[in-house]
Parts: sequence; structure tokens; C-alpha cells
Amino acid sequence: MAIKWNWIGLFALALPVLVLPVLSARADNVAGQGGLKLSFPLACELGKSCFVQSYVDLDETAGEQDFACGSATYDGHDGTDFRVLSAHEAGAGVDVLAAADGVVKGMRDGMADELFKPEDRPLIAGRECGNGVVIDHGGGFETQYCHMKQASVVVKSGDKIARGQTLGEVGYSGMAQFAHLHLTVRENGVVIDPFLAGPRSQACARDAARARGLWDETLPTNFMYANGEIIASGFSGGVPQLETPETDGVAAPASAQSPQLLFYARFINLKGGDKIRLTISGPEGFNDTTLSEPLGRNKANYLAYSGKKLKTERWPPGVYKGTVDVVRDDRSIASSGAELELK
Repeated sequence: MAIKWNWIGLFALALPVLVLPVLSARADNVAGQGGLKLSFPLACELGKSCFVQSYVDLDETAGEQDFACGSATYDGHDGTDFRVLSAHEAGAGVDVLAAADGVVKGMRDGMADELFKPEDRPLIAGRECGNGVVIDHGGGFETQYCHMKQASVVVKSGDKIARGQTLGEVGYSGMAQFAHLHLTVRENGVVIDPFLAGPRSQACARDAARARGLWDETLPTNFMYANGEIIASGFSGGVPQLETPETDGVAAPASAQSPQLLFYARFINLKGGDKIRLTISGPEGFNDTTLSEPLGRNKANYLAYSGKKLKTERWPPGVYKGTVDVVRDDRSIASSGAELELK
């Protein structure tokens, strides 16, 4: 079977500030003499159950550029998006954590978790952030947490907050096309790129490994920055669609009688020119290897699959193995695999 592709783009729109009243309670200067330091804002395993989908856009024109001079962002994006694998995973509960000590400046809850569609824009005008929290850290610094799950916010305006304290859970309220936390950092009202510790007008960092930014020493350098990542792979008994795993986290299960046996992979932040290589092996000479044509442009979200159609009563019993590689400049920059046992 020839390789098949499906994808869905991200809307190139900056999320507006969560408009909330300024309260009389103020944070002490928790940023301290050394400035604000941030810890990881989600209770998840980075690179396995959650991923950085989009960074702050540094390009002030119609283009896009992330802090590492790459393309893992979109035009006008004013924060960092930490995604989970699916809305289903978010439903199980993924805590949003305060990135530093402070005082809750404002919050909102009560908006439904509904994946955004263009026709929804008038319904959420002025509330694109969805359910969220703004924390004042003192010294002019604040952090904003968007798209939280409905009825999950557990703090209120004026609460003193400790680093790592649970604020609520990841959701997809407001203008969210996938389940994620959008984190914006500001200093005196100006958006700050937390990976560069400065405003969006500054130059990107050619050596990403040195760009510690505002993140504290508990985090790996640059969160293992990758402009092109495989977030999931597996076998399916039917043609997968990107929207299905984005919602449910899984494709159609494969069985010994499935009309098709396909190996698929999900990707984020691929670059134009990347190729996808899918390889499947199994019992009784089952083999399939496909290398795609180069992508014509960058892809924020992408899905690829390849496999075979059933020509007998059932697939031979045994273990089927699939591997996937992202090929860039004739070398693999990301690889993953999965196994399926049929009895």
C-alpha cells in the first residue's frame, strides 16, 4: 500500500491577555535579586506524555521563528504551548502547576472544553484564553495559564501561591485546537520569551543548548529542544485520521481479521524538506518500507501511515514490528517504534 498522509494546521493567531481585574493583594518581590526563575508547569513526563508544541514567535513580520532559530512556533504566538497526547489524556487529569511563587491576580473558570473551530470565534471573543489563571510574581513579572479544564481551577483571586502548587488541570477551553497549556510570561506588561529571558524583539539563539533563559536548574537544558518530534506511533486496523488520535489518543485497534494492517506515527513541528520513513516487518515474510517525498512546507501537526490490505482470511499469528524515522538532510533526526502481537 502506498504511503498516505493527513494533517491539520494551527491557526496563526496570538492569544489575547486574559482580561481580569487588578486586585489589591500584591506579591512580594518573589523574583528576587536574580530575576524570575520558572519550574516546569505541568505534572507530566516531558517527551513521553507531554511535549512542547509551540514556542514564542520572535519574528515581528509575517514569518515565524522560535528561540532556537527554528520554526516550532507560528506567527504572532506569545507563549509556550505544552501539549498532551489527546483530549482523552487530558480527561484523565493532568495538573497545571504554578511556575513560581506569587499571588493570584485573576482567574476564570466555567468555559466548556471544546476543540476550537473557526465558526466558534464569535462565541469566545474576548475569552480566547479559556479557563485560566494569572499569577503576579512581583518585580513586574507575571505568568498566565490558559485553556484549563472546565471546573478544574482550584485557586481564587488573592490567593498566595507556592511554586509547584496545583492551579487546575490541562484542558482545551477557549481557542484551543488540541489539549494543552498555553503559558505566557510578562515583565511590566511586555511578553518575555522564557527560553531567552528577554522580549520577543531580541535575536534567536543559534546554540540552543546554552539558552537556559528563565527556567530553573531542575529542568534539562531547553527541554531537549527538537524542531521535529514523533509523539506517538502504533498499529491500526483502519485508516487513521489525525483528528481521531487528537481526540481519543488511539487509532482503530488492529486484530487478526482487520481488513488492513497499518503502522502509523504522529509528529509535531516538522520542517519543509523532511521525509518520513516507515518500516514494518512480521511473520511469514510480512515486510513494507516506504520513504515519503520531501514535505513541501512546515507542518505543525502531521500523521503518516503505511501497510497492507488483507488478502486471506486472517493475518499470520506472531509479532509485527514498526519503526519510523524523520529524515532531514539525509540523516534520521527522530526515531520511534511499536510492536503488535496477533494470536
